[in-house]
Amino acid sequence: MASPFKPDAAVENSNLWREQHYLRFRWTPKTARAAILGVVVFPIAVYSAVNYTTSRWSWNAKLKGQSLAK
Repeated sequence: MASPFKPDAAVENSNLWREQHYLRFRWTPKTARAAILGVVVFPIAVYSAVNYTTSRWSWNAKLKGQSLAK
């Protein structure tokens, strides 16, 4: 019985490129900038924002109408 699925050559080629991308990867200024932003700058920015706002609010045992600010 014949399969109703017919593979598309463009999809197969795209999949092959995606699977073997690590073989063609090169460090360029663009990829280095993206890596530094994603691995260093963004996590530090998120940590700083969380650390700054964590100590500003107190949600414990607050009643309606009471301020959440410390």
